[in-house]
Amino acid sequence: MVGVMEEQVLEFLRTRFAQLSDEEKDIIRSLAGTPEGQVLAKMFGPTIMREIVFRKPSGPIKRRGLGTR
Repeated sequence: MVGVMEEQVLEFLRTRFAQLSDEEKDIIRSLAGTPEGQVLAKMFGPTIMREIVFRKPSGPIKRRGLGTR
């Protein structure tokens, strides 16, 4: 069961996600099952995470930064 506060958080996340570029959305989607995604799941908690559905990224993710070399 999702309470009022959780519903407000979910609506906020949906709105912010919709404003991301397709590439940024794919980056978020690629976090499913990764250590980074697991940390986000801990932060959001089980109530909110049950309501979030991760799709597969629409294409290959372009990695950036020093860790991609």
